[in-house]
Amino acid sequence: MFAGAVGGVTGSCYHLTFDGTSLVIDCGTFQGGQIADELNRRPWPFDPTRVTAVVLTHGHLDHCGRVPLLGDNGFDGPVWGHSATLDIATLIMEDTAKIAAHSPGPPIYDRAAVERIRGRMKRHPGYGKRQDIGPFTVELFDAGHILGSSHVRVSWDDGGERAILFSGDIGVVGSPIIRDPTSTWAPEAAVDWVVTESTYGNRNHPDRAAARDTFRDVIQRALLDGGKVLIPAFAIGRTQEILFELDQMIQAGEVGRIPVVVDGPLSLSATEVYRRHKGCYDEAAHEQLARGDHPLDMDSFMGARDGRQSSRVSDLRGAAIIIAGSGMCNGGRIRRHLAENLDDPRTDVVLVGYQGARTLGRALEDGAKEVWIDNRQVPVQARVTRISGFSAHADQDGLATWYSTLPRKAGGTTFVTHGEDESRDVYARLLRDRFGATTAIPQLDDVVTLA
Repeated sequence: MFAGAVGGVTGSCYHLTFDGTSLVIDCGTFQGGQIADELNRRPWPFDPTRVTAVVLTHGHLDHCGRVPLLGDNGFDGPVWGHSATLDIATLIMEDTAKIAAHSPGPPIYDRAAVERIRGRMKRHPGYGKRQDIGPFTVELFDAGHILGSSHVRVSWDDGGERAILFSGDIGVVGSPIIRDPTSTWAPEAAVDWVVTESTYGNRNHPDRAAARDTFRDVIQRALLDGGKVLIPAFAIGRTQEILFELDQMIQAGEVGRIPVVVDGPLSLSATEVYRRHKGCYDEAAHEQLARGDHPLDMDSFMGARDGRQSSRVSDLRGAAIIIAGSGMCNGGRIRRHLAENLDDPRTDVVLVGYQGARTLGRALEDGAKEVWIDNRQVPVQARVTRISGFSAHADQDGLATWYSTLPRKAGGTTFVTHGEDESRDVYARLLRDRFGATTAIPQLDDVVTLA
């Protein structure tokens, strides 16, 4: 069953059953206004009490955020994932419960629910290793998206091995710190079916060098006119990548020293998780570590963990870079910084990630002259720059290159999910035309028999 991330990029959730065992692959939060809230609170389209286990592809909110809610509705099994994924997912769930406790309306779950799920987390043996769950065998492969992100291969014996691969979110080749997505597969990893994301299935990113040039120009402009550079960024992955790029530019003398503030406890805690899991780093990051230079350390870095420290960020005078969540501006501390600075023409807003439909970030990306933030209209005089070259999602070429490496058995179907409808349609057509793939574009709660 396709219980999320169909026709959009949030709420990832897939339900797989065989021989009395029921797996849920990802159980993420829907994001983007009233419709998303209704989807998060709707009755489950499957019976949570009959779910044997949950397997997470990675720890982003849209892939793990509803797991405690599943537990509140009767799920009492283990939650499997890469060790880094479970560390990140725990941070995400705790943060969600904390925010909900201070928001109007009933929370979808509380901290006690998070603690119950935390006690049932089980660390998968790791990339390339096998874990049996009932009749299923679950293997993880590096997805190169964020720390611990995984492609999940699930296999079972049905008169011969059958297997399905859930891509999770596919990363970008050459991203800093972490390794590239898996591109070399053993023949025995062949699969009958593929469930693939398609976030950027209809377009390509600018090259990374061009993205760095644009980012550098924005910073230099801020240093000249004394404006703030506001970067809405996901606490997990994108924040760490931006810190890395800033450190590289400052170290190379490409930009002058400028205060860099990470505003938010989640981003700061996630950065600590990144510092701990060095086993996920790529070769270049390990070489940098060997020189005594951690890729996430920088002299001009400041952290604002609590509310008092965050309020002081508003008192900064002159140029500064402020990185805060959420990445689509739907919540978090970035909203206050936007409310305070959008009417200043010296302000730069740099959108470095995907902006979902009906989000504040999408409104800014689309050139809105006024936006609604916390019960008031705010005029937009700031310069808004979209830099998709820093995306943690593979673009169309990257997706197709990844797909071309997969060992696929004849006759299976590729299900195109986790993308808005145009992206899914374009990418599905590409897979048919270029690879002769049989594709399907599922709708919410569609059930498919894998025969």
